[in-house]
Amino acid sequence: MVRVFYSQKTEDLIEKMTLTNWRSQVQDELGKEHQDMSDNWKMCAIGERIRIEGRDLESIKDLSPEAIQLGYDFSIAMQEKDNQKALEIITKIEQLPTIWRDEK
Repeated sequence: MVRVFYSQKTEDLIEKMTLTNWRSQVQDELGKEHQDMSDNWKMCAIGERIRIEGRDLESIKDLSPEAIQLGYDFSIAMQEKDNQKALEIITKIEQLPTIWRDEK
Protein backbone atom coordinates (compact mmCIF):
# COMPACT_ATOMS: atom_id res chain seq x y z
CA MET A 1 0.00 0.00 0.00
CA VAL A 2 2.79 2.42 0.85
CA ARG A 3 4.61 1.61 -2.39
CA VAL A 4 1.54 2.57 -4.46
CA PHE A 5 1.18 5.88 -2.61
CA TYR A 6 4.86 6.65 -3.13
CA SER A 7 4.64 5.86 -6.84
CA GLN A 8 1.62 8.13 -7.30
CA LYS A 9 3.30 10.94 -5.38
CA THR A 10 6.47 10.55 -7.44
CA GLU A 11 4.47 10.55 -10.67
CA ASP A 12 2.65 13.73 -9.61
CA LEU A 13 5.98 15.41 -8.89
CA ILE A 14 7.41 14.38 -12.26
CA GLU A 15 4.35 15.75 -14.05
CA LYS A 16 4.86 19.11 -12.33
CA MET A 17 8.44 19.27 -13.61
CA THR A 18 7.40 19.05 -17.28
CA LEU A 19 8.43 22.24 -19.05
CA THR A 20 5.40 22.35 -21.33
CA ASN A 21 5.58 26.06 -22.12
CA TRP A 22 9.10 25.97 -23.53
CA ARG A 23 8.62 22.57 -25.11
CA SER A 24 5.67 23.91 -27.15
CA GLN A 25 7.55 27.11 -28.07
CA VAL A 26 10.59 25.17 -29.28
CA GLN A 27 8.42 22.91 -31.42
CA ASP A 28 7.24 26.00 -33.29
CA GLU A 29 9.53 27.89 -35.65
CA LEU A 30 12.17 29.68 -33.60
CA GLY A 31 12.51 33.42 -34.03
CA LYS A 32 14.21 36.46 -32.53
CA GLU A 33 11.68 36.72 -29.68
CA HIS A 34 12.54 33.16 -28.55
CA GLN A 35 16.25 33.97 -28.60
CA ASP A 36 15.71 37.13 -26.54
CA MET A 37 13.66 35.18 -23.99
CA SER A 38 16.29 32.45 -23.72
CA ASP A 39 18.98 35.02 -22.89
CA ASN A 40 17.18 35.82 -19.62
CA TRP A 41 17.62 33.10 -16.97
CA LYS A 42 14.16 33.77 -15.49
CA MET A 43 12.50 33.55 -18.91
CA CYS A 44 14.34 30.51 -20.33
CA ALA A 45 13.61 26.82 -19.80
CA ILE A 46 15.45 26.94 -16.45
CA GLY A 47 13.19 29.86 -15.51
CA GLU A 48 10.11 27.78 -16.23
CA ARG A 49 11.37 25.08 -13.87
CA ILE A 50 12.14 27.74 -11.24
CA ARG A 51 8.51 28.96 -11.43
CA ILE A 52 7.18 25.39 -11.27
CA GLU A 53 9.19 24.79 -8.10
CA GLY A 54 7.90 28.03 -6.58
CA ARG A 55 11.27 29.58 -5.87
CA ASP A 56 12.99 32.72 -7.07
CA LEU A 57 16.42 33.06 -8.62
CA GLU A 58 18.50 35.74 -6.96
CA SER A 59 21.83 34.76 -8.51
CA ILE A 60 22.96 32.27 -11.13
CA LYS A 61 25.25 30.91 -8.41
CA ASP A 62 22.10 29.57 -6.68
CA LEU A 63 21.83 26.97 -9.47
CA SER A 64 23.73 23.70 -9.62
CA PRO A 65 26.66 23.53 -12.07
CA GLU A 66 24.63 21.11 -14.23
CA ALA A 67 21.69 23.52 -14.40
CA ILE A 68 24.00 26.42 -15.28
CA GLN A 69 25.61 24.43 -18.09
CA LEU A 70 22.23 23.36 -19.46
CA GLY A 71 21.04 26.98 -19.30
CA TYR A 72 24.01 28.11 -21.40
CA ASP A 73 23.57 25.20 -23.80
CA PHE A 74 19.88 26.05 -24.18
CA SER A 75 20.67 29.68 -24.99
CA ILE A 76 23.17 28.59 -27.65
CA ALA A 77 20.67 26.16 -29.18
CA MET A 78 18.12 28.98 -29.35
CA GLN A 79 20.63 31.33 -30.98
CA GLU A 80 21.40 28.66 -33.56
CA LYS A 81 17.65 28.00 -33.99
CA ASP A 82 18.29 24.31 -33.39
CA ASN A 83 14.88 22.99 -32.33
CA GLN A 84 16.05 19.41 -31.83
CA LYS A 85 18.98 20.36 -29.60
CA ALA A 86 16.77 22.72 -27.58
CA LEU A 87 14.22 19.94 -27.02
CA GLU A 88 16.98 17.57 -25.88
CA ILE A 89 18.21 20.19 -23.40
CA ILE A 90 14.67 20.77 -22.09
CA THR A 91 14.40 17.02 -21.45
CA LYS A 92 17.71 17.09 -19.55
CA ILE A 93 16.51 20.05 -17.46
CA GLU A 94 13.31 18.16 -16.64
CA GLN A 95 15.30 15.11 -15.56
CA LEU A 96 17.62 16.93 -13.15
CA PRO A 97 16.81 15.85 -9.60
CA THR A 98 17.34 19.47 -8.54
CA ILE A 99 18.45 22.65 -10.22
CA TRP A 100 19.52 24.23 -6.95
CA ARG A 101 23.07 24.22 -5.66
CA ASP A 102 22.02 24.05 -1.99
CA GLU A 103 19.80 20.96 -2.37
CA LYS A 104 22.40 18.35 -3.37
